[in-house]
Order: sequence, then structure tokens, then C-alpha cells
Amino acid sequence: DRYLQLFGGSPLGGGSVSAKGSGPAMTVRLSVCGKQTDPDGNTQENPALYTAACVPSGDGWLFSYEADGVPARLFLSRRLAWTERSEEEAQDTPGNRMVFDPSVPAAKCLYETPFGTIPMEIRTRRIALLGKGAAAAPEGHAGNTFRLRARIFYTLQMDPGYELSCTVTIRADST
Repeated sequence: DRYLQLFGGSPLGGGSVSAKGSGPAMTVRLSVCGKQTDPDGNTQENPALYTAACVPSGDGWLFSYEADGVPARLFLSRRLAWTERSEEEAQDTPGNRMVFDPSVPAAKCLYETPFGTIPMEIRTRRIALLGKGAAAAPEGHAGNTFRLRARIFYTLQMDPGYELSCTVTIRADST
């Protein structure tokens, strides 16, 4: 598991400093919009807006927030991104985890639904990231101005022969 190689544990179960983040937290407005296009050309968009705590973490940023009342975290850098949700009472057990790593041919993950677990394979083509403000001076939050824009391009395969073309757009702005 590439995540374990990089961080030494589950994102929600602890691990190294890189997995936990460091420095003072900053409150940001976090917008995440996923777009999936199926083989027939049908497109679905899933926008979401959160208030998140953001801290520098290694060569990227770690965002902690609640999605539908469930704790969630997102790590984002130029080389790697991951997101995970976990029920509060099961902090030591990974919930829904998706890893985006262009250096790995295919990242396998499980997606938990109320109807059961769906095995998936993610093939990340590219992560584009642009940060401004606190990225230059995280300790002082650069005058409390922070803006981060990212786009992850990937394909998602749930069954052999059925592949979705996906993009997730992430925007974080200081509040």
C-alpha cells in the first residue's frame, strides 16, 4: 500500500508527522467538486462546501473537516493526495480512503456504502496544484491570506471494462 510506505499508518489512525500535520491550524473554506463521466458520456457533478482546519504537512497541506457529520481528512501536495472518512467510533479503522498518486500505475481502494463495499482501482494521470499566501509563510499565515487551487485528473474502475473519467477540483480560501 503506497500510503503506508509514505506515511507509516492509516491517515486517521496516527502515523508520522507528515500524516498529522504540523504548525498552527488555519480555518479555511474548502470546496470540493467531483466530476465523473461514464463510458456512455453521461456526466455527474458532486459539489460540496466545508469549513476546515488546515495545517502544513510535509510538502503539502492537511485539511480536517466534517462531511455529513463524519470526520474526514484530505491531504494534498503536488505529488500525492488522499482523502479518508471514518466513523467517529472507529477512528483506528480506515473508512473510505482514496489515494491519488501519479507514480503508481493503479491504486486499489475500497469504498464503503450502506449497501456494501465496492472495490475500486484509481489511475491518477495528474495532480495540478497552485498555492498562494500562507503557502509562502505558514507560521504567520501570510497576513491571514490563503488560497489553494488543485485539480486531480484520474480514471476510476469499479468493474473490468467499466471505467469512469474523473476530475476533482479543490479550492481552499482563508475565512
